[in-house]
Amino acid sequence: MKNVSMPELEARRAALLRQLGRSAPLVEGSLATIHRKCGTPTCKCHHGGEGHRQVTLCKKVAGRSHATHVPRDLEEKVRQWNAEHKRVKNLLKEISALSEQIIRAYVSSRRAARKMPRLRVLDPENRSQ
Repeated sequence: MKNVSMPELEARRAALLRQLGRSAPLVEGSLATIHRKCGTPTCKCHHGGEGHRQVTLCKKVAGRSHATHVPRDLEEKVRQWNAEHKRVKNLLKEISALSEQIIRAYVSSRRAARKMPRLRVLDPENRSQ
């Protein structure tokens, strides 16, 4: 990791925070496309054809999997919302990493300041120091 100045780290973090402020609607989870057979005896899927396409939004809640059916006319919007969630999640990771770098830079600058020898000011009247 190269040595980057604290103001530069803070500027990069501020830029990411501005991007975070421009976020759109989002939804957490993964989209899965499956093919299901219906129960209609006259449908071609019932006689060995490919099943009907269905999109579901899957996610874990309290350690258990939950799936939500996504209607066809809403599928494209849900894909955009899901992509936005992933973008925001990545932004948050970057912001967190930059904040950690700022903390480390602050600590190392404080340590360096403590190690620097302090100049003693001699009182011209009291040269016995």
